[in-house]
Amino acid sequence: MTTKTLSSEDAQQYVNKAEDHFYDKKSADANGRVVQKIAVALANADGGEFAVGISDDREEPDPKKRWKGRDTVEAFNPILQALFEVSPTLPMEPVFLQSIGFSGYVLLVRIEKSPNVHHTADNTVYVRVGAQSLPLKDPQRILELQFAKGAASFEDQTLPELRTEEVSDGAELARFLAEYSPKTDPLEFLTNQNLIDRASWHPRVAGVLLFNENPSATLPRK
Repeated sequence: MTTKTLSSEDAQQYVNKAEDHFYDKKSADANGRVVQKIAVALANADGGEFAVGISDDREEPDPKKRWKGRDTVEAFNPILQALFEVSPTLPMEPVFLQSIGFSGYVLLVRIEKSPNVHHTADNTVYVRVGAQSLPLKDPQRILELQFAKGAASFEDQTLPELRTEEVSDGAELARFLAEYSPKTDPLEFLTNQNLIDRASWHPRVAGVLLFNENPSATLPRK
């Protein structure tokens, strides 16, 4: 893991920099839950970085006293462990900062914008909005975030309100399989092509679009 020595001017920039959509700072006393929240929010939004070991403006009004680093890099092990517990794995780069005139080490974590939707160890999804890390609790909004990132597609979604037979017993599928080789049972074909969910037997949107008699009337309007 990289250790970087900053000039006093560069160190002061991290101290004075205002928290925003791309930057956050927390004291060295921050726990794993707090850093997970920030890291997940940045990864789910546009990326950014946060420093652990620099108090924010509310905790310490005097800029000269905000840098309160740890004596050793090993002291940040619980913070790093918490970050590695995020799922999926975060696209991150931890760097230890030190500077002449400032005491101890500060952990700077750079987070890239992720193609995945990440959640904390307690399974909460956060997203960065301005200088805040806000939870997404509405399943629909989480789904929209997955769509926006390309982590999921509308066609792959299951439709629990529909019966499997609305895809498997239709004339469209029968016509298709009549010319399909080798001869295949409708349910076997739908399962092999992942057009129905193997665990729940709920049809997927793609299956309805392809083989339902009237997809526009069958698919939910939402």
